[in-house]
Amino acid sequence: MENLNKQQLILSRIQLIADISQTAQCNSKEFLIFMSLISELASQALPDNHDDAVPCDLNQTDSH
Repeated sequence: MENLNKQQLILSRIQLIADISQTAQCNSKEFLIFMSLISELASQALPDNHDDAVPCDLNQTDSH
């Protein structure tokens, strides 16, 4: 039960950060910070084995 509550809290935080990043008029650097926060929170909710994760280059600044 504690694990479920932790996952719900993490998902709520991810949703909040995603909502803020979508509604805020942020620049590319701020958007990358938001995505980094989401990634960090999501990794807390995932199992320890991340061998199947797809790497990406966060230095690329594509417009959102």
